[in-house]
Amino acid sequence: MANVNENLLVRGARGNVGKQFVYRKHGDNTTIARMPSVNKDAVPTEKQQEIREQFSDAAIYAQGAMSSADLKKEYEKKAAPGKTAFNIAFRDYLKAPVVKKIDVSNYKGMAGSVVVVKAKDDFRVAQVKVSIHSSAGVLLEEGNAILDPIKRSLWNYAATQNNASLSGSVVSATATDLPGNTGSLEITI
Repeated sequence: MANVNENLLVRGARGNVGKQFVYRKHGDNTTIARMPSVNKDAVPTEKQQEIREQFSDAAIYAQGAMSSADLKKEYEKKAAPGKTAFNIAFRDYLKAPVVKKIDVSNYKGMAGSVVVVKAKDDFRVAQVKVSIHSSAGVLLEEGNAILDPIKRSLWNYAATQNNASLSGSVVSATATDLPGNTGSLEITI
């Protein structure tokens, strides 16, 4: 594959030439590649079918996101040169958020003490839900964390219940992005 940037004969060209090679345009760059060959009789594997279904769902999500003026504007802000808002929405559907860390250093088992969650996504984390279970596995409390207005990758959850037996308690956090993908982490105190 070759990149062509300043050649006047191929600048902006796209499509195939004699079924031998193909010009592709990515942003301001034109690429020349060998013509791909496709076996029309090949039966897709189960994994290929899964990926195709996932890509189809991502395209449907991206089309829906583009129909919302506000959401399209947000995705456009995130788009790098040569990328579109559709590309960013498509990728956002395919990538789940990640909960990087749960900080329980300020959680003392008393109502009002704070659990801090660090969550990241390629576009935006829409919600973080925190749950606290006793060492016996009983759900003590669960609720939504609030986004820190300054440190925008941190989410704060203020406990609403007292937890008498702090040792062995399990704190879990689940981050959700705009398309509804989730990522979770749990720690034992």
